[in-house]
Amino acid sequence: MASRIGAAVREKEELEVSVKKFIIAASICFLLLQVSAAYATDYTGTLSLSLSEGYNDNIYLTHENRTSDFITYISPGIEFTAKSLTTELKLDYMPTFSLYSSHSDLNDTGQNLSANASFSFSGALNLIVSENFVKSSTIQDIVAIPNVGPVTALSEITINNLSATLSYKLRDNLTYAVGASYYISNNSLPYISDMTDYSGNMGLTYMPDERTSLSINANYTKYDYTLTSDASGLNCYLGATYKLTPTITIGLTGGATWTKIDDTGDTSTNFSGGIDIKKSFEKGDLHLYYSQAVNPGIDSGVPLLQQSVGISLAKPLTAQWNTSVSASYNLYKSVGQSSEDYAQTVLGAGVSYNLTPWANLGLSYNFVKSHDKLNDSNDYYNNIVLLALKINYSRKF
Repeated sequence: MASRIGAAVREKEELEVSVKKFIIAASICFLLLQVSAAYATDYTGTLSLSLSEGYNDNIYLTHENRTSDFITYISPGIEFTAKSLTTELKLDYMPTFSLYSSHSDLNDTGQNLSANASFSFSGALNLIVSENFVKSSTIQDIVAIPNVGPVTALSEITINNLSATLSYKLRDNLTYAVGASYYISNNSLPYISDMTDYSGNMGLTYMPDERTSLSINANYTKYDYTLTSDASGLNCYLGATYKLTPTITIGLTGGATWTKIDDTGDTSTNFSGGIDIKKSFEKGDLHLYYSQAVNPGIDSGVPLLQQSVGISLAKPLTAQWNTSVSASYNLYKSVGQSSEDYAQTVLGAGVSYNLTPWANLGLSYNFVKSHDKLNDSNDYYNNIVLLALKINYSRKF
């Protein structure tokens, strides 16, 4: 009984924090709207509701004694956007209520809040600010979070990320940008470190013609972990993007990352960069990529060297039917030590049917396979099938 009361109290406190974040973000957007009050502004409001039924064949992400369950997801959402000649604001909030059929102790309320704003102070000076808050224990949501690293166990992860980028056009084809971000992650498992990440970056982009852009960039990051050694990293790299044809774009990056572990003083130097190829069709698009970079290791508590290769394809079959497939293979290895060494495969496929302009029905499949190269008993694989009805209503005012 005490544990249930404690869980209820924690859930109430988390909900109150989420509501406060929503109110704060909404207040900021309201105040920022006053900046653009002198300009003609278009406002759009969207209400949405997603009702899903899923089957998960390994809810605890275990190597043996796999446990399956059916899960109902209820996700109401609200979105507000405002656009003017100089300002674009977007506020989006969607909680998700997860109800397990046979394991009610895993019932959870996830949160997803984002606030984004872009401002053009003049033809040359622009500012972009974004705030993203995610709380989830659902693996298909967690693996979709950028830079989350390997998912090693069932847990609830809370992430809050605030970032800002200021850019200035020195000339029509030359832009200088500086940015900063503040990133916090909390894990419900007591043996996994929480993390605070501070980073700053700058870059110079040159466009010799309409099809080509060249850049030079630098990024410094400070990692603060609660249970393990803090660390810092410097990443310097060059980038080039070339529009090969009107429908094919190729991006290349290459440079070096220096990562220092504070407790030992050891510094590791690694290549950072990759290739990104995008092909757009009359309807749909194809994306291929390879990258290597240092990952903060949100679910590991140490910086990780990550290598990733992936492909995704989204293409409508008819005006009503849409399909998508994706696959990625990721290697994660701890930097400067041998405490973590993982390989994870993530596959996804989906098909959806537009019932009306405001409603669609979708069927999706997700597969995650995790291999711990240092301890096979931590290996697991997970299959998830999800049937979802999504309804939305938008109105301009």
